[in-house]
This record gives sequence, structure tokens and C-alpha cells, in this order.
Amino acid sequence: MRTRPSRSDGTASGIVEVLYESILYMHSKINPNLYTPIAIVIAGIIVAIAIVATSVGKSAGQQQLGAQQQEPQIAVDSAKVNTAGEPIVGDVNAPVTIAYWFDYQCPFCKQNEANNVSQIVKDYVNTGKAKIVFKDFAFLGKDSDTLGYAARAVWEVAPQKFYSWHSALFQNQGQENSGWATKDKIRSITASVLTSSETSRVMQLIDSNASKYQAAMDADKAEGAKNGVQGTPAMVIGTQMVSGAQPYAQFKAAIDAELAKK
Repeated sequence: MRTRPSRSDGTASGIVEVLYESILYMHSKINPNLYTPIAIVIAGIIVAIAIVATSVGKSAGQQQLGAQQQEPQIAVDSAKVNTAGEPIVGDVNAPVTIAYWFDYQCPFCKQNEANNVSQIVKDYVNTGKAKIVFKDFAFLGKDSDTLGYAARAVWEVAPQKFYSWHSALFQNQGQENSGWATKDKIRSITASVLTSSETSRVMQLIDSNASKYQAAMDADKAEGAKNGVQGTPAMVIGTQMVSGAQPYAQFKAAIDAELAKK
């Protein structure tokens, strides 16, 4: 329910309302010969109030804008991200490094994989122009952690098949926090890409190396936060941050800009 301002609210509209009510009261009490001079005085007061209110509002707006302009921007550089033990797709000596933070449960990450990551791999990774460093930013629940463990186990067992597995997992992504990432589901997806013996090894490592994988994932997340990552997907391409499942043209422009510096 919308309520009217109280008489003591201190706003310009509240003050004008009080003046208006005062005029009505005086109209019934004072000598009619004094109407004109009193009206002139009151009109002047109203104009003054309006000018002050406008000035205060403009000043507040300028202060807010100034605060936004002075907010420091985080300097990023994908060449400085940690790559030790991290899944990497592409030539390790490629001129452009793309640091990619994601969550396997994130529906926007699935969209980004289909529309952008696959195209980046085709246009830049497979041509030797860029490499992608896959960084965990698991924040959507227990399934996110379990899938992160599985990804690191796949990287440890069959690194050359990691990207195929990674893509297959997103293609089979279930509803967020529905408990879809069961051991049977992970085994099924893994077996569609890896051999039987490799799949068995991956499933073993998910359990035996859970603590080690969690520590690495926590480090990824902390590094992402340090670089300004607040959600997924997020990519640092050279010295540029691209957040969200943006149009491919935005990723292409960022990569091309970095290539132009080489």
C-alpha cells in the first residue's frame, strides 16, 4: 500500500503540503485585503524550496556518479594465472592464454560452452593461437564439487581426452542441485569418452583424491575472486575480463586484440 508523506517528513513535497494546508486555514481567518501580499510571500517560499530541493538532488546524484567513477578496477592478466596442475586445452606455448572460470552445474556455462567455448576452440585453440586454462569456480552446491573432482580425475588419467569429456558433461547437464551428479551418471558420461580401465581409474580417484582436488578447487575459486570473478561463466583473456555468456563477437574481439599485441 502506498502511503502519503507525513507532515514532518522533511521533504520538499511535505513542506509544500503543509504550506498549502496553512493557506486554506488562513483563508478562513485573515482579512481578505491581506490575501495578495501573503500569497506573494508564500509563492516566494515555495520557489526557494524548489530551488534548494533541486540543488540537493543534483549534488547527491553527482556524488553518486563520482563514487562510481572512482571505484577501482581490478587489473587482470591471464598470463599470470596459475597453470600448475590445471586442465589446459591447446598448445601450452600459444600466444594468448584464456583463463576460464566455470561451474559444471551452471546453466549459463552450458550455454556458453555451446555458443562460445566450442567456437573459440575451433577458431583459436585448434589453430595454435590460444590455449584455455580451465579454472573451477564451484559455488552451486555439492554436485558442483563432485563434478569438479571428476574433472580433475579425468585430467589426471587421460588429459588428451579432457575437453571431450568436459563437453560431454555439459551436454548431459541435469537440473541444478537436483542430485543428478550421481556416481552412476558420472560413470556413464565418462565411459562414453574414456576406455573402461580409464573410467574405473577416474571413479577411484574421485574418492581417494577428494581432499586434494577440493584444495585445488578452493585455490581456483580464490584466484578467481582476486581477479574480480563473482559468478560463472567468466573469462580473463589477456588483460580483459568477459563475464557471462556474452555474444561470440565479444570474445573474438578480446582474443583478436590480444593477438594484435604479439
